[in-house]
Amino acid sequence: MSAVPPLEPALRLAVALLHSYWVLQDPVDQLSVARLRAAGRELGLTELTEPLGDADLPRLRELRTRLYQVFAAPDPATRVATLNEVLTEVSAGTAVEASPDGTLRLTPLPRPGPTGPFAATVTGALARAATTGGTDRFGVCAADPCRAPYLDRTRAGRQRYCCELCNNRAAAAAYRNRTRRG
Repeated sequence: MSAVPPLEPALRLAVALLHSYWVLQDPVDQLSVARLRAAGRELGLTELTEPLGDADLPRLRELRTRLYQVFAAPDPATRVATLNEVLTEVSAGTAVEASPDGTLRLTPLPRPGPTGPFAATVTGALARAATTGGTDRFGVCAADPCRAPYLDRTRAGRQRYCCELCNNRAAAAAYRNRTRRG
């Protein structure tokens, strides 16, 4: 079995933003400028994260919510449409378009407007992930109450949980349900 290639730094930054809200942590919302700056330093993207300040947090929370909607959309076509709405809002300069054979590709937006480089970069990274792996690989955790977003990087494309913790919790709950019935 071959190793899964690492995520590009901008995509890892997008995941860090998305995972700053998780119902299984206390507090559930852990978005902070310090957290994003630490991720930026780790990923070599300080030019995106160092300019951020506390005044940007409401916009970043809104971006996180919009990106989550991409992952939570019910089907690939809705994911692409939602991602394109976010791309337009943040002026990433590109949109995802289906070609006649059904493959996805990036196309330039006609008039990108002014927006912070952070939002444009992380949204653009998600657009590149959609065109290379398809939006079928975007999902939300099936474990209750989690619902955290994940990018399925498994070979078979059958990921259902955001992490091992949720996988184990769901397996234990299923086992308890089976043993109660039997």
